Amino acid sequence: MKKLLTCFLCVSTLLITGLASDAKKAKEPKKQKQTQTQVKDARFYYNEGIRYEQHNNKEGAIDVYGKAVELDPNFDAARIAKAQLAYFYGRYEEALADFEYLETRPGYGAGAFFDSRIDCRLKLGQYDKALDDMYEVILAYCGQVKVYKQMQEIVSQHPELAYKLKPESHPELNAKYKENAKTLRDYARTFKDARNNINEPEMYDFFMNIAIALNPETLNTEWDGTIEVGNTVYRKSPSGNEEVTEVKINDKKDIENKNTDSEQSEQQVTEIQDENVDSEENQEENTNTKEQK
Repeated sequence: MKKLLTCFLCVSTLLITGLASDAKKAKEPKKQKQTQTQVKDARFYYNEGIRYEQHNNKEGAIDVYGKAVELDPNFDAARIAKAQLAYFYGRYEEALADFEYLETRPGYGAGAFFDSRIDCRLKLGQYDKALDDMYEVILAYCGQVKVYKQMQEIVSQHPELAYKLKPESHPELNAKYKENAKTLRDYARTFKDARNNINEPEMYDFFMNIAIALNPETLNTEWDGTIEVGNTVYRKSPSGNEEVTEVKINDKKDIENKNTDSEQSEQQVTEIQDENVDSEENQEENTNTKEQK
């Protein structure tokens, strides 16, 4: 009896050990299979989102696209579809987060969906950030009159943000887009030559000032103005019709002193002229007096 019981216990132990080993082996393929399913799920949910849209369940599609993005954050097609639908249905915070993420993705940048992205900021009352975004769009595209006019509209409603129109308010962006300076300069020239629109000279100054802030060496003899950057005034230097390679830089205080000296000189000249006139008048009076005598 004891022998039978001992044999039974041995067999039971072996069975339990074998089952445990099989269970362990079974778990490993499941993990691998689960990982493969997650990658497939991102595409699956994206296709489901398309199907939802086709059946006119667009708000439901936003959530389904969201699941695809959760599983694969760099699934750009799913994120774009989600952002555009979220924007359309007034879910601006959600849409803005996706548009901002797309800015960081290769092949997109500041120009990606900028109309919708900027409008999200405006709807959310982020006027200062919207102006920063607009300024970067101008640098990225080397122009954009429409964006410039939008900036003016915002500043007219929020005068405290007028400083955002000045290039010196964006030093980091100026450094980032320095290579676009000459293209922006050429863009500015188009407004100098055309005088049909009364706003064009103003736009010429705006875009030219940005070009100079990016790189002062973009100045040339066609530009007949000055720009102040801190305490420094940049002026064009004469070089015929060639591009200026050396820009004359004057300290603002020196210029003010020169202007003061010039004013004083003019005043002295005027005083001397007045003295001469008085002297001539006195001579005439003396001559007349002698003749009368």
